[in-house]
Formats: sequence, C-alpha cells, structure tokens
Amino acid sequence: MSVKQHRGNIIVVGGGPAGMMAAGRAAELGAKVTLVEKTSHLGTKLLMTGGGRCNITNSAEIKDFVKAFGKNGKFLYRALTTFSNKDLMDFFRERGVETRIDPDGKVFPADDKAASVLKVLREYLEQNKVYIRHNTVVTEIVRAGNSVTGVKIADGSILEADKVVVACGGISYPMSGSTGDGYHLAKKCGHTIVPLRPGLTSLESDETFIKDLPGLTLKHILISVIVDGRVKASGEGDLLFTHFGVSGPRVLVLSDAAVDALDARNRVEISLHLLPEYSAQEFERYLQEELESRGAKTFAQYVKDILPDSLAPVFVQRCAVPPATKCSIIDRDQRKRIAKAFTDFRIHITKPRPIEEATVTRGGVSLKEIDPLTMESKLVHGLYFCGEMIDVAGITGGFNLQEAFSTGYLAGEATAT
Repeated sequence: MSVKQHRGNIIVVGGGPAGMMAAGRAAELGAKVTLVEKTSHLGTKLLMTGGGRCNITNSAEIKDFVKAFGKNGKFLYRALTTFSNKDLMDFFRERGVETRIDPDGKVFPADDKAASVLKVLREYLEQNKVYIRHNTVVTEIVRAGNSVTGVKIADGSILEADKVVVACGGISYPMSGSTGDGYHLAKKCGHTIVPLRPGLTSLESDETFIKDLPGLTLKHILISVIVDGRVKASGEGDLLFTHFGVSGPRVLVLSDAAVDALDARNRVEISLHLLPEYSAQEFERYLQEELESRGAKTFAQYVKDILPDSLAPVFVQRCAVPPATKCSIIDRDQRKRIAKAFTDFRIHITKPRPIEEATVTRGGVSLKEIDPLTMESKLVHGLYFCGEMIDVAGITGGFNLQEAFSTGYLAGEATAT
C-alpha cells in the first residue's frame, strides 16, 4: 500500500464498508475527501453482519471468490486482486485487530465484535483527515457536460468535487440507511439499473404443515431447488422451518435460483433428502431391511424414532400409510412412498421474503456501464460506483463484505491516482 501525494477534491456518498474504504484510501493517497452520510452514524449495517460478529471475508482463493459471484464474478477480478482477502486481513491486523479463520473458511475479528472492525475503519478515516458530513442527503450528481462537478444535497446547496464515488448500498435492511438512494442518483446520470431482487433470502410456502414446524432445524440434509420438475440447484446444509416457510444458511445460498424461477412464473419447490448419505436406490434397500427388522412396531412409531417429534406426523401423512400399520406388513407401494418422502420431500415455494429482509440486494447499476479496472462510470467522467449497489451479489460466507471492501478500495485508489 504505497502512499502517493495527489491533490484532488473527492466526495464519497455513503458511509458503509465500501464508502469508508473508498474515502480512506483516496485520502491516504493525498486527496481531499469528504464522506457524505445520510444518517447520524457510519457503518450501521456493518454492525449487524454475522449476528454482530462481522464475517469480514473468506479464506478462499481468488478463483473461488469469482465463482461465488456467479456469472458476474469475473467483473470483480481486478478489485479482488488489487485488494484481496489477505490484504484485508493484513489491513486490520496492522491496525490492531487480529482475525480468526473458521473451519468453513469464514473470517471474523478474533474478538467476534463488529464494533472492532468499525473502530478501525473510523480511525482510518480520521488518520487520513477525511471530512465526514452526517445527516446529509445527496439528491443529485451535478455535471458539466459529461463530467462530474459535485453533488446537490437536500437543502439545495452544491458541494463541489472533481470526482464522486457513490457507495450507497442496496435496499435490504432499510433501517440501516440503505434505501436505494444510489440507484436514483445513477439513473439520473443515464445508468441502467438491473432489476432489484432479494439475494440470500428466506422463502415462503403455502404448505399447510408449515404452521406446525416453526423453529425446527434439519441438519446436514441435501436441499434442492426444483423448477418445473427439474433440479436447478442443490447443496448440503441445514434448513430452518419458520412461520412463513423455510430459511437457514443453505436455503439462503440456493435462494437465488428460486427467486429467478419465481420471477419467470415457474413452479418452484424445495426438495429435502433427509439422509443424503444414501442414494435413492440405496435408501430403498436400506428401508426394506429396516422395516422388516421392526416387526410389530407401527409405522408411526418407527417414524417417531428417527425424525423430530414435530415433523413425524407431517411425514406420516405425506407417505399416505396408515399410522397403525405394522412395519412388517408394509407393502412394496407403501415402501416406495416412504422412501420417496425420505429422499425427495417436497415443499412448494410461493415467493421470497420481502427484499427489505434479504441479506443482500441483487441487481443494481449495470456492469456494462462500469470500468472494472477503476470502477469509474463509462457514461460520466469522474463518477465511480462500488459496493452492494452494483450488479454483483455473492453467496454467504464473507464474500459480499470482501466485495464491498475491494471495490471501495479500488474506486478510492482510482480517484486519487
């Protein structure tokens, strides 16, 4: 991180992770930087991440980071190599916050406190003399011809600038200040906004049994998204039943496929393989031996022995086998239905939860209109975008915060060099 001297007047709009990193890096390189934040605090959403523990990044290789963002991941290659996960961990370590890598690759501050992360970022701004304007709403990017000259704020006054970085975040968790302001600013400048959808979100279901299962977690199962009868995405993990449908870490990761299919008005189901260590055929053979060994025990008793109490009656009903049927006399057709329920338990999905509750916002400023080498707009000279408001969204595990830090760092560096 070499420090260069450069004179320039830069405004960064948005005091989240991307905005703070952009402002700090530009100021570190000698620019005069003003950070404009609409609320009275910086990093409100940052304090909420990871349940307050702040999963800042992941230990994955760069190629896996790119993969974590799907078809748009390649756009992030320059940002992720300019300021990598290792660079981010070093950034915090050099400023007194050690990090811890969990077995699944998630990286947290060693003290598990998001407040420690925010403290470092605030000190980074202070040390580099970033001027912070709180409770200030930017309503427009001011231009002369095709170049930025500043921003207009809510009271009608103009803040002059040679360059402007817009880092306003998405529209999830609006109570944190992320209410979509950046999209309006970009659109006024002629930018295309890819339709906004919830990302890493819980899913709603109209199955009547859902009301009997809130709070139940099924661990280490295979979860698949079924679109019009075909598997669209799948993965192993935990599923949490809620009062409205399903949630849990693996559901969040798979939710993008479900949301896209629902947008296209396809039929969407979640399929649960409750014992993924067996293939469907292997399980049917295993089940036959199990039922034969249970003799006079009833089917309802057998199910209750191996499934959670709240799920057992739902499962029995799904199998359409009389609960009092003795295991030893269950016939072939009944056994096939039981095996099907264990390996392909279907839950109809009606819609995602509201985007305001989503972990991230999918969609945003079109990547076709942003230079990936600098994060500068291809339409307006001196205008830059970074963080969640651009059209990239990754899976859970620290990938999205790293994207915010990396694109913010790259944008800050580009404005000041």
